[in-house]
Amino acid sequence: MTDSEWKERWHEVERFRLMAHETTDPVAAALLLDIVLDLEADLNELVDVEAQGLPWLGAVA
Repeated sequence: MTDSEWKERWHEVERFRLMAHETTDPVAAALLLDIVLDLEADLNELVDVEAQGLPWLGAVA
């Protein structure tokens, strides 16, 4: 994943986090926070996958 793709994903997380903070509807805020948690979990999983893949890239090159 490129740096710009990482930045785009983190901006998406921040956008949802901001929406959750700004909303006055408690149900909407809870749903948005769930979305944030899911997005963060996906990003953390991608970080783990890429970290595990890096040694393989070095071995091939």
